[in-house]
Amino acid sequence: MKRKRKHRRKTYIMRRLFVGLATIGLLAFLPALIGFKQEPEPKAAAPAATTVPVKQGPTFPKIQIMPWTNRPIASSDNAGLLAESIAFVNLTDGQILLDKNGTERVFPASTTKLMTALLAYEKAIAEKELDQNVIIVKKSTLDIPWDSHIVHLAIGDRLTVRQALYATLLESGNDAANSLAEYVSGSTTEFVKLMNARAEVLNLTGTKFQNAHGYSDPEHYTTALDMAKISYAFGTYPELVKIAGTYEYEAKFQDQTGNLKRRWWYHLGSAINERSIHYSKLVKATKTGYTDESGYTMVFLMEHEEKQYALVTMQAKSGQTFPTMRAVEQIAFGITPK
Repeated sequence: MKRKRKHRRKTYIMRRLFVGLATIGLLAFLPALIGFKQEPEPKAAAPAATTVPVKQGPTFPKIQIMPWTNRPIASSDNAGLLAESIAFVNLTDGQILLDKNGTERVFPASTTKLMTALLAYEKAIAEKELDQNVIIVKKSTLDIPWDSHIVHLAIGDRLTVRQALYATLLESGNDAANSLAEYVSGSTTEFVKLMNARAEVLNLTGTKFQNAHGYSDPEHYTTALDMAKISYAFGTYPELVKIAGTYEYEAKFQDQTGNLKRRWWYHLGSAINERSIHYSKLVKATKTGYTDESGYTMVFLMEHEEKQYALVTMQAKSGQTFPTMRAVEQIAFGITPK
């Protein structure tokens, strides 16, 4: 009797266990049988894309240079054209009148300062600072090669932009050129970037700058025709032409202690000096240059019958620049040397 009860209980338990397992199995497969889809776990949201601002390039006053056409008025091997590289351009009509190795790479020397002065003047005019004492000479301003041509600026000197332009364009001071560069861009390194950006805008395909003053460097070069384009841009500002066409200038400014300094600066270009045998009434502005590597370099901005001309002479030897200028005056305008 007891065995039968035990057997029944055991059978009952086994049935309950079987039913339980069957129920669990049925629940496990039920979603698949009825087409139930489990919602996928939400994916983590992708991080929002960050926008990197595009650095705005420098902007410059628009100076339109028309395409220049070749209108030669003499052969490049003319005996009077002594300089190794020459460009003579009618800037008003956009005509290349003389081209002697005008696209050959040359060292510009201090004619570089035309670009330096151009950029400084444009900033000063835009900011209305031309006659403000915003040029402050720093230690870095005087970081120039030991044999540079200088106007003897000292740390703490405070000048107007106009005064620094005269010092740069007349006396050709490398220290003055650096002071303009730091005024414009904060450092000469950043200013050189601006010079090259300006060169690109002016379509100077054969020019690269490495400093603000023109001291020779293998990576600092131009061409006579490119320098004529710089002269064109420079010549669009009558005030710059006036400065670069002035023979002497008196500057009064303060040193770092507030004491007054007085300086007289004289133009190195004798073509605008009426007392010089090289004086020319056609030359309204000029810029000189010389290094051992560049030879004598010169830019003349001329005016004749209300038209503007640029004469650029590069790689000249001693005694070749002014005879070349006289030869061009005779060829182009019929002016006989005295």
